[in-house]
Amino acid sequence: MTVNARSVALEALLQVSENEGYSNIVIDKALRKYELDKRDSALASIIFYGTIEKRITIDYYLSKCLDHPTYKINEKALEILRTAVYQIMFLEKIPESAAVNEAVNLAKEYKLQFGFINAVLRKLIKIKDELKLPEGNSPEELSVSHSVPKELIALWHNAYGNEITLKILEDFSKIAPTFVRVNNTKITDEEFEKSAEVSLKKIKVLDHCYKLFSAGDVTALKGFEEGLFHVQDISSQFLCNILSPKENEVLMDVCAAPGGKTFTLSEIMNGTGKVYSYDLYKGRVKLIRAGAYRLGLKNVLASMRDALSEKCEIDNADKILCDVPCSGFGVIRRKPEIRYKDMSVLKELPSLQYNILVNSSRFLKKGGIIAYSTCTLNPEENGKIADKFLKEHEEFEAVKIENTFGIPRLLKEPLNQLTVFPGYLDNDGFFIALFRKKF
Repeated sequence: MTVNARSVALEALLQVSENEGYSNIVIDKALRKYELDKRDSALASIIFYGTIEKRITIDYYLSKCLDHPTYKINEKALEILRTAVYQIMFLEKIPESAAVNEAVNLAKEYKLQFGFINAVLRKLIKIKDELKLPEGNSPEELSVSHSVPKELIALWHNAYGNEITLKILEDFSKIAPTFVRVNNTKITDEEFEKSAEVSLKKIKVLDHCYKLFSAGDVTALKGFEEGLFHVQDISSQFLCNILSPKENEVLMDVCAAPGGKTFTLSEIMNGTGKVYSYDLYKGRVKLIRAGAYRLGLKNVLASMRDALSEKCEIDNADKILCDVPCSGFGVIRRKPEIRYKDMSVLKELPSLQYNILVNSSRFLKKGGIIAYSTCTLNPEENGKIADKFLKEHEEFEAVKIENTFGIPRLLKEPLNQLTVFPGYLDNDGFFIALFRKKF
């Protein structure tokens, strides 16, 4: 098998399709396996992520070139076609002939009908200037134009209205930026700025938060191995600052992997107190420990624990971060495959999320604060969980979120809750609710 950017992208796409793997993990593994040079690695990543992100729109274009539905095409042939359509319709710097020829070569190597693939792509090139995407605002039309399933668009429309839904779709069409948090226990912001190898912008509303431009592989940047910063989306940094831990407090991060929020909480506390960082899986706990070691955060105590377990090594936490497993509809820009998630899983998630919140709250001391959070945009997993918890637990009270760091409140919701939509300072979507234990 010829190894190049397009063949590696195809192999990764097939793996995501077959195993429903996380896109970032799959492509990173493929790039390490084949050791492509920097240029080909970048092209493979662009084709890989772009083909996933634009799948519905790509299939719409394909349907205009086929006499039968796309689902009847061999799976490998369909993915080859999709990658080529993406290049032809969305990548202006890729010659159309190169996209077609490489697709035909891939089809030959997989012993597929390369003549059929060639004919379809040639027809697309011939009619591409005549193809127009739907311009209406119905879920069906928006699904094609923004490549988001109509069921998910309908969920947002019913929950948040048309204006917010359009904003969500617009912001999710943009490239996700890279944010880092400077490790204030090792270096000052000024020192970080002076030593930076890439262009950056300081986020004024948050301490030690920077947006990087054209950073490439962040782990290869100066200061990473020395633990001078860690990568963390600005949304997660908002969550940690809203929880607002104090020096020498005892904290729990219930579902912590890969550890970004644990690290930020520890750094906000200037490395004092203790941050008990838990995850269900051994491999993920190793990631947390490795990150804490690199950053020099000795107050991080990472270990395996089921968030539903009635046992815990502490029962008097000052603050608990309960960032639960969720549908992830707030981070679609970073994990484009999430948009195609089977909506039936939403029926099971709220019960799991609520049980994790209830169980975690048992380990909070009197007067302590627990934060319930998700990285999704779905009221069933957000506000309804928070409302139910207060209704069924009289020993807790709502805690007003005093500082929203300028994040606009676009919904009418209790002041202990905050639904954040994508777009403000290039953030992802997320939700947080705060509760205090009265007795």
